[in-house]
Amino acid sequence: MPEILETSEILPPLGILSHVTPGSRAALTDGGQFLSYAKGEAILEQGQPTEHLCILVSGELAVTLRSPEQLVPLGYIHEGEPVGEMGFLEGVEASAFVAAVVPSKVWQISREAFGEFLSNSPAAGNELLMEIVKLLSQRARKGHERLTQEQEEA
Repeated sequence: MPEILETSEILPPLGILSHVTPGSRAALTDGGQFLSYAKGEAILEQGQPTEHLCILVSGELAVTLRSPEQLVPLGYIHEGEPVGEMGFLEGVEASAFVAAVVPSKVWQISREAFGEFLSNSPAAGNELLMEIVKLLSQRARKGHERLTQEQEEA
């Protein structure tokens, strides 16, 4: 079970937050909470509801697809990257299993609090959503390149 961290820090300007102003990052921070995960601890369980948007503040997370036949490593989440954004935005369950590779700090916000942030800070919310869209596009492109390479090798 993750430990809830009591802190007065605001989200750092890393990754998807690099273009969000300090005031907007502070407003976003206030809507969520920081959590500490031990090495190996699950952040998201594949197939479970995705109730929160998470951002990795420190550490590293591994993303794995679990099927009845095998475990398929999909990649890693690095500092400043969102976790569970697809399920969160769509309102569906997590599509993969995500766990801490090393002790990690994650910030999370509920769907309701995120909606309030978007209403109260539309410019910052737009910037943040555009960064999430860019990251999703990059991940989709990498997945397509990986599939294309595997087909060429077969």
